[in-house]
Amino acid sequence: MHQLGQRHVQGASRSARPAAPPRGAHRALRISPICSRNKAVTPLRSAANTATTTTVVDSVPTAPPAPASVGAVAPAASPAPVTNTFQWHSEWYPVGIIEDLDPRRPQAVHLLGIPLALWKDAQGQWQAVEDKCPHRLAPLSEGRVEKDGTLQCAYHGWQFNGRGACTHIPQLRNDEKAQQVACASRRSCVRAYPTQVAHGLLWVLPDSSAAGWEKANTVPVTAIPELLAPGGSANGKSQFGNWYCRDMPIRFDILAENLLDPAHLPFAHHGVMGNRNKEQGSSTALRTETMGVGGFVCDAKLNGPEGVVIWQAPSLIKYEFGSLPFVTLLYCVPAKPGWSRFISATLLDSNVKSAIPGPAIALIKFISNIRWFDHITRRHPILDGDTYMLHVQERLLMEKNNDWRGAYYMPAPADGSVVAARRWFDEHGGAVPTCEPGVQLPPQMSKEAVLERYHQHTKQCKDCSQALRNVEAATWLAAAAGVLAALVLVARAVAGLPLLAPESGMAALGGAVCSGLVAALRALREQFIFVDYVHQDKN
Repeated sequence: MHQLGQRHVQGASRSARPAAPPRGAHRALRISPICSRNKAVTPLRSAANTATTTTVVDSVPTAPPAPASVGAVAPAASPAPVTNTFQWHSEWYPVGIIEDLDPRRPQAVHLLGIPLALWKDAQGQWQAVEDKCPHRLAPLSEGRVEKDGTLQCAYHGWQFNGRGACTHIPQLRNDEKAQQVACASRRSCVRAYPTQVAHGLLWVLPDSSAAGWEKANTVPVTAIPELLAPGGSANGKSQFGNWYCRDMPIRFDILAENLLDPAHLPFAHHGVMGNRNKEQGSSTALRTETMGVGGFVCDAKLNGPEGVVIWQAPSLIKYEFGSLPFVTLLYCVPAKPGWSRFISATLLDSNVKSAIPGPAIALIKFISNIRWFDHITRRHPILDGDTYMLHVQERLLMEKNNDWRGAYYMPAPADGSVVAARRWFDEHGGAVPTCEPGVQLPPQMSKEAVLERYHQHTKQCKDCSQALRNVEAATWLAAAAGVLAALVLVARAVAGLPLLAPESGMAALGGAVCSGLVAALRALREQFIFVDYVHQDKN
């Protein structure tokens, strides 16, 4: 039996079976003060978290159920506990990489179509509320984090704690009674959502009801057991390289379908992570008995290597091939209509005897840990290979009323995993958030807008944004040095000094070097902004 988190998918191979996390071996979670008519509930906390490894605790505090009389809004009815349809709002989703989140200011993200404002409070806990001030609907992500850890709206200064309660209204500062009445009103509250940190990622549970907060201590079903273990390693598997995140202008189900399709790799990513000239008939086949509400498993054969492709709802795709020492982890997170957030990493399986020499693997890992270089030379080019095609494809499918059976012609065994993905969405997906019937895609974007890197990644990546600033500073310095060299030559000419003298030659050489350096730095800068991907040039 193949275990998918807390759900079971029958018949998976031993190599495809995720190990159960050790008891208590997950991050310490937190319960924040709840929006109350009286006073805030004292938060429960356990051992402190770190950004990259899991804190092991002997026991995890249990979240007290929210009183019926409190909450940001009237909670929706809890979903039925047993259903054949996946409950999208009842599971955790990764929304960001901890080391890239700025603790000094709130940040905006979208999850299942819900706009969220994230911030770190005075106790060092990450909080998530709906990005909508109840006063005049201004985005709270444009606000600031106060010294007491509350989130202040930038429009009129209202302040909110991590459970959505309004704690201060500046305009009522001189009327204590009115202040108390207003802050006790449900209408002054904002929806708040449970959060936790697990293996370097920030997770959000998109359920603001009391039932949702009762799940605040649960381990995400798509968390990686090996990374939750003490030291971030178990069963011979450990993280290889760094986490990567990018916002994709692609609908959630289309991106999931793409990530579950290994047959496209040698063509869409030729020369980057595949070779179209070596395709000899790949295949993927669903293990029928594994299809269930929690996901499915497909056997895959890719021109030699054999393994499995796993879909673990709501967001995780795993590639495991027995002859390769790497396990690929791909998170596909529904953000808003027409947009998904892609988060990925790799595990190194030391149990696999690979044909890749150990020193070569060590070199690859060293380069991978230079995050900005890894992102612009490997991660971005991989995604750029098919992002624009998917952006167009989803609109053509919409023209066919999302009828994939009628619109797609898939006669080859290689299409097995795509058929499985579509079957799963049809049979278990229900009304998939951001993809529900009637939800319109945003207008089609230009290829340049689809492949732009700054807003999709660089701006939100700590290392890439710092590298971009360094490149721009170096460009300015090189240009200034070039101008200085040119001024030296002009001054020598005006003074009547021989231009063939060594001093003039050095100035000319310096100017040429600076000019070349400026050109190189400008080209490097573009790697963080936009690089076109032309398949016809990939020979």
